[in-house]
Amino acid sequence: MNKSCFKKSRKGAAIVISMFISVVAALMTIVMMGMVNTNTSQITDNKSGTIAYYAAESGVEEVKNYFNRNMSSLGEDLSALPLPENGSSFVLANNAEYYVDSLSYENANTMIVVDVVGQYGTAYRKIHAKLNTEIPSVFNDYGLLTNGVLTITGDTTLNMDVHANGGAEIPDNANLLNNAAVTQSAPINNQSYPDAQIVPTIYVPVVPINDLRTQSQIDNIILDINQADLQTQIANAPAGSKIYIGGTAQQINQNNVNLSGNMQGKTIFLDGNITIDVDGANPLSNATVITAGSARITGGADIQTSHPDEIDVVFACGGNLALEGQREFTGLFWVNGEFKQDGASTLTGRVVAEDAIFMHGAFVQTTSNKVSDNDIFDKVVSTSSWQMVSMD
Repeated sequence: MNKSCFKKSRKGAAIVISMFISVVAALMTIVMMGMVNTNTSQITDNKSGTIAYYAAESGVEEVKNYFNRNMSSLGEDLSALPLPENGSSFVLANNAEYYVDSLSYENANTMIVVDVVGQYGTAYRKIHAKLNTEIPSVFNDYGLLTNGVLTITGDTTLNMDVHANGGAEIPDNANLLNNAAVTQSAPINNQSYPDAQIVPTIYVPVVPINDLRTQSQIDNIILDINQADLQTQIANAPAGSKIYIGGTAQQINQNNVNLSGNMQGKTIFLDGNITIDVDGANPLSNATVITAGSARITGGADIQTSHPDEIDVVFACGGNLALEGQREFTGLFWVNGEFKQDGASTLTGRVVAEDAIFMHGAFVQTTSNKVSDNDIFDKVVSTSSWQMVSMD
């Protein structure tokens, strides 16, 4: 083969190889562009899905907040509630939307089961959540809680957290056990407990006396403070019943009510100031006692519980409450005025007072179980569980 033919052959092969490389490069470019478009699409879808999920979370929070504002709506169908449904979504500031897909109730309307859908663009996410109704956490988080000043004198042992919005004054040598902490929102000059932490103000619930007065009459057991068989009527009332005891303010102020033993879950409303004698052979337990005014608790019997896993005695007062005597007190003492305890005692329970708490004498605050939910508390709704479910 002459040189001319050899050069032409090499030149032809180079053209073929070059074309092959160009085709491969073009194919690789097309594949890579496809992969980039796919990744971009996936990133966009993931971002849209995340925004849709957060929109669904916002919807769950709205359902929870709605019932916390309107607990009387518990039990109503979704169609009767002012919540967004499919076809009338709520639009958020970022143009994401949510609506309530379904809503039902369980456990005698104490649990709300809800499905909420969030949408952003073409992405949808659904959250299935269960919301529980429960008493406010402050009733179980603190052994002593007041909106005013907490003052404790004498030997002191604390096994639970205590808080005073107005400042805490307790002995410097107080024994704090079980990781108990003393907190306050405003110190009392130089008298504050030196190790008390400063924390934001904590909301202290107020006893809803007017509502409780109305509730106490629903069983139509209406008694008078002066009737001769008052104690017999209280004892013979059915278990779990609500009892209203009225009379003029002067009559109630001048009378005592004697309580003792297992009260079988009865709720007693006394419409005024009263002295309550807790006396007898057996400790007082399983009772809710409400006074529209102030109350003194006297006598020699302890206040305990009939349920080993919860506190089942509640004293709620529209005014002040004074505990007298050296005894064991197991219960919740909830007052709109001042709470005062005189005499060495052991408190296995809670004190929630609007105005102030004064503990005089040796005092032991022990750990205790949760407060029984006996329908005198304004409930709150909290999320107990949730999960993301398929939209298929």
